[in-house]
Amino acid sequence: MLSNLLIKIIVLFLPTQLGLHFWPAFSRVAGIKIDYLSPTLYFLDILLIFLISLNLKLILIYLKKNLLPLGIFLSIIFLNTLFSISPLNSLFWWLRFNLYLLVFLTLRLRKLQWKDISSPLLFGTSFVVILEVLQLLFQSSLGGPLYFLGERTYSSITPGIGRFNFFGQEILRPISTFSHANSLAGYLLIVFYLFFKKASRPWHKIIPFVGIIITFSKSAIIFLAFLLFNLKPEIIIIFSLLFTFVQPFLQNFISSWQPISDRLFYFFYLKKILLQNPLTGTGLGNFIPSLEKLLPGSFLTPSKLQPVHNLIYLYLSEMGILGSLFLIITALKKKTFKILTNPLVLGLLAIVIFTGTFDHYFWTLPQNKLIFLFALAIMF
Repeated sequence: MLSNLLIKIIVLFLPTQLGLHFWPAFSRVAGIKIDYLSPTLYFLDILLIFLISLNLKLILIYLKKNLLPLGIFLSIIFLNTLFSISPLNSLFWWLRFNLYLLVFLTLRLRKLQWKDISSPLLFGTSFVVILEVLQLLFQSSLGGPLYFLGERTYSSITPGIGRFNFFGQEILRPISTFSHANSLAGYLLIVFYLFFKKASRPWHKIIPFVGIIITFSKSAIIFLAFLLFNLKPEIIIIFSLLFTFVQPFLQNFISSWQPISDRLFYFFYLKKILLQNPLTGTGLGNFIPSLEKLLPGSFLTPSKLQPVHNLIYLYLSEMGILGSLFLIITALKKKTFKILTNPLVLGLLAIVIFTGTFDHYFWTLPQNKLIFLFALAIMF
């Protein structure tokens, strides 16, 4: 009973990011504080740990039945951390990674269903989208108590804030309680997918639909069109993988359009990063620190110190050959493969892989990872 209530509260607060940030030496690159590297204790983490503790007996029984894969997984974590560019940074990333895996395992063992999360998900999403609309109208954050739900303080003149050119007029892209409009769009895309595929009233779909449109996220809006035109997820995934393959070569042909050029910038250094750490990778969470010795001094700025904008290449660079082989072998196991080829799961994976061709938030940001895991937990 308590676990069910706690799950509803967690789902309600999924879009928030109230947290206490710490800034040890490894969270800085070239003296610059990097948000991605800051160990953070979120309010949501406390709820997640409480949920795990309530279901610890169930979790331990499951793990005892799966000691071999658990041992292999822990060995990969050990090697990835040991040979990491920044072992302490990787250690904190692995702690969060495993926290989320244990939450996912808890949801599966408790046989989470759509009816368990639909209401709090709708309320939480409604709040996020209403805030997003107000930010768009006021062209700034609203401030006040919303800060404690994760709203960042910004306005249309804040340096580095996302903007959209609307017939020659620069419009601020609202981010609600998220760190970036694209991350918000990815979150809402999964919410829309859930309401789209599960029986729900039309206005339930309209809320995340509107939210996605006013983020002005191109990849999310394109995928929205794919969904509405019922394009098969297999086709989307194949296209995304093919585009991922050719992406590193596009820098030689596209340099005039600044947004595209900036995203392709990292592929120039990707090959060096992959060759330096082929077996174990840079270590989980260490793509940005690996740039410090590769980028020219003039490029060591907050705007340039970001993960490569491709989820597959980011995973490969941080996890190396060992981590990639483990993922592939796990996916090809008969039981796992059957789950992954479930039409609903395939559609969910298509969202992550397609948007991951252009961004990294499903690998790097808590809100996106959690909504994906909650959605996945009810799909099979």
